[in-house]
Amino acid sequence: MAATTDVARPHQRKKPPRRPGIPWIVGTAFIVMASALLALTLQWQIPLMLWDHLDLVPIYDGFVHDTLGWSDFLRIHGGHLHSAAYAVLLLTTYASGGHPWLDCVFSWSLLVVYAGLIAGSVLALVRETGVGIAWPLLLVFLALFPGHLANLQWGWQVAVFLCLVGMVGVVRLLSAPNLSTLQMLLALLCAMLACMSFAIGIAVLPAAVALVLLRHELSWTRRLLYAAPWLAAGAAYIALFERDTASASLQWLEVCLYVLNFLGAGVARFATNLAPWLAAGAVVSGLWAIRLLHRRPASLCWTGYFLVVLISAVLVAYGRAASYGPDHAFVTRYVSFSSLFWIGWLGLMAQARVTGDLRPVHAHVLLSVIAAFTVFNGLHLSKKASLVSEHAREVAQEIRQSYPAVRTALLREIYFDQPDVARRRLALLHAWKFAPFD
Repeated sequence: MAATTDVARPHQRKKPPRRPGIPWIVGTAFIVMASALLALTLQWQIPLMLWDHLDLVPIYDGFVHDTLGWSDFLRIHGGHLHSAAYAVLLLTTYASGGHPWLDCVFSWSLLVVYAGLIAGSVLALVRETGVGIAWPLLLVFLALFPGHLANLQWGWQVAVFLCLVGMVGVVRLLSAPNLSTLQMLLALLCAMLACMSFAIGIAVLPAAVALVLLRHELSWTRRLLYAAPWLAAGAAYIALFERDTASASLQWLEVCLYVLNFLGAGVARFATNLAPWLAAGAVVSGLWAIRLLHRRPASLCWTGYFLVVLISAVLVAYGRAASYGPDHAFVTRYVSFSSLFWIGWLGLMAQARVTGDLRPVHAHVLLSVIAAFTVFNGLHLSKKASLVSEHAREVAQEIRQSYPAVRTALLREIYFDQPDVARRRLALLHAWKFAPFD
């Protein structure tokens, strides 16, 4: 009996060390960072409808006059189906009397939901692996990243946060320990929310197929059965929405660089020369970790976060690279998505460290480097958000003081070089006593 026990011991899984204080520290950090983001969002909010947000004006006019069905509510806008976001914006605009601060607060609330889902994965990681405090703190920092301010401050971008909640909801549901039919249905609803908010949401469809096929505890028959609705949804999307015919002229080197820029901006938007190299290393090491960990159920949610943004980057590159070039991927609004890629990558690296596939010294170096880049990136993006806010306030003040004789140059600036359209929409805002005429 003693001999049997001695042989079995090496094969027994070593229990992770107990770290009872980490959940409390993570929770405190979550509250502090979420509160700081709310304060900065309200301080730096864009105080009127500008740029794409002015497209809500005719939709709101249809809402007021019961002609919403004839408006752009269900139409594609710049490649995106924003209907879910329009529904939110119509309600917040009505409730606030045309003050965009309520849009921003709603976006922040959605961000807290998104970050809460990520925090649930982080706490599970701590329980399963016993990693030190540095990993969960960096993960929570990325979930409540200052880079989100570029979207939080602009009410129009509620679409981004609806999409993020939908995407992470799909991953969490499909990576749950026991996958049920109800969870599948809820995941499909989350996918619908993502796809009807922001075009990047379509990435959840192939990512969901990958997650289902990686459920090794299920038979192949059951996996294929669960994958079928996602494949059908992808086919329906391709059939219903017109493809960009200009994509045939894509240069694949440009597409690859766009993808790497998109991903790298999540931690190195301030260092555009280094960003694609960091991203390339993360893609290679992340795929390596997925291959090694694919039979570990605990790695499934991190795989989902990683894959859904990697697929998103490819889709955006397909639609934007030919028209705008690879540097377009550094648009600050994309950082809300690319930061999720680094969350998935960090989770995979933490899992690989615990299994011994990643040496501790290498894990510490990777963690330190990414933490340093992330902090500098957060400071850089916070500064950009403050500058955008300052300029938007100057625009609001000039419009308020000079209306109706607003400069043509300013009208061109606030609505894509279309001063006549801008003038008509400002007239409606003035008639409704919406900002900046309140």
